[in-house]
Amino acid sequence: MALKGITIKTIWPDGLALSHAVANLIVTESNKAVAQKDFFSIALSGGSTPKLLFQLLAQAPYKNNIPWKKIIIAFGDERFVAPTSEESNFKMANDSLLKYVPVSKKNVLAVQTLKVTPEQSAVLYELALKKHVSNKHPFDMILLGIGEEGHTASIFPKSELITDKKNWVKNIWVQEKQMDRISFTLPFINQAKNIMFLISGENKAAIIKKIFSTSGAALPAAMVKATENTFWFLDEAAAGVSHGLHG
Repeated sequence: MALKGITIKTIWPDGLALSHAVANLIVTESNKAVAQKDFFSIALSGGSTPKLLFQLLAQAPYKNNIPWKKIIIAFGDERFVAPTSEESNFKMANDSLLKYVPVSKKNVLAVQTLKVTPEQSAVLYELALKKHVSNKHPFDMILLGIGEEGHTASIFPKSELITDKKNWVKNIWVQEKQMDRISFTLPFINQAKNIMFLISGENKAAIIKKIFSTSGAALPAAMVKATENTFWFLDEAAAGVSHGLHG
């Protein structure tokens, strides 16, 4: 019987090597899920690190080895901006990946941000997700990043989204960013089979060190735990690997 909820931390030379490693895992897991239940569900994250991954997935060999027609693509969080905005996670994923692969438009679950309030947007998004995922068939994979203060998705330290067991999706006003966001809640994220953190850059080294220490236990990112595997993909800079340089 498989162990439940294990954490796997790997360190890669740089963001490109990290992205190749994640891309390979997505190929494996997507094909495995399709073989088992005829579809694969994944929630994408925003930010600069996943962009490199998306660009790799849009090209051979990865593009040719993923069962795109049987994939459900969602977003773990979204900024409450138009889908054409440079701040939109959907726009970044669309421009770097979705427009280049044969994924069905009806299987791309984008957060509705036009002609609705943030509250309505969150409710509509949860309803859209429930057509494809459930407690019996949770997300196969959720991609996440972290902020320098330890937030993940749009779950910031001390956020009500940490303890919200009622909602899968919630709208939140992020004071630090002066922006409305729509985000998965932490209990919903933790229902996923596999969660993959993609972390690159030395500006993340301090928060990574804290997350993997007892002092960081209350940070949102430290509370993330998939039901099967929680993968931490770090590049050497984020992992604080110094190659023996001192100074």
